[in-house]
Amino acid sequence: MSAFSEALLRLRREAGFPSAYRFYHRNGGRRHFGFTYVHYLRLEKGAKAPRAEAFGAILKALRLAPAQEGARLLFKSFLHDTLGGAENYELIVGGVRENAPTVSPTLAEGGFERLKREHLMHMSPEQFAAVSKDEVSYWCSELLLNDRESWDAEAVAKRLECSAAAAQAALESLAKAKLLRATSPGRWRTRQPGKFWTFPGRSKGMEPLLERVRGFWDAMARRRGGPFGERLELVRASSSVMRQYMNALHRAVDEANLAATHAKGEDTALFLIEGRVRRLLPF
Repeated sequence: MSAFSEALLRLRREAGFPSAYRFYHRNGGRRHFGFTYVHYLRLEKGAKAPRAEAFGAILKALRLAPAQEGARLLFKSFLHDTLGGAENYELIVGGVRENAPTVSPTLAEGGFERLKREHLMHMSPEQFAAVSKDEVSYWCSELLLNDRESWDAEAVAKRLECSAAAAQAALESLAKAKLLRATSPGRWRTRQPGKFWTFPGRSKGMEPLLERVRGFWDAMARRRGGPFGERLELVRASSSVMRQYMNALHRAVDEANLAATHAKGEDTALFLIEGRVRRLLPF
């Protein structure tokens, strides 16, 4: 067997498919994979290497996202086979591999508890009211609270595609709410560089403001963003067990802050991470 076929066999079993036949046909057969069952058997037995365009269908059938460990194992084993072993893999891939940004060492060493203790800032209801007043104010706050640099109205207007007058009004309003401070005439920056802000979502009267902000997120996603990744699972479970699960989900969503940066970067963007469990059909 090849390295790829061994990895595929292992991942197929881990995904809950005890046989190649069940894996192929339960996932839609040729309609999904784009090749025959006989061809799939040759892949799993190491008699043939997969085409690169087949990986998407294989990963979906394995219920794997491209960034998950199992997917990386599959990619790496494919390249080992294609390049002729681990030594060639390290020589060729290692020569072109870019160093991917990692979680800030300062935060990673202490983990999420250290982040909450030393880096988390809680927005007051009055500050949140200023932030959520309108779309320009909201996105202006996100630009400056997530950056270490100072901004003027023209730079904000260019990034948000709004008028300079609206940007100027937002900057002044946020400074009045003590979220920003003037660094020079016409320029502002966050009062708390490198900090992570949380909304007062559980305070009385905040839900309408949160709903307004959710609308800002949806509108911006339609205009300039879009889906980045998704993972769905339908499970029959007791409500009490799911409430326990929600605690773990809350923490997983919160820990996305460990990946945050306040520094400039070509591929940086604002990402919305959502953890949501919906009750559907009672048994």
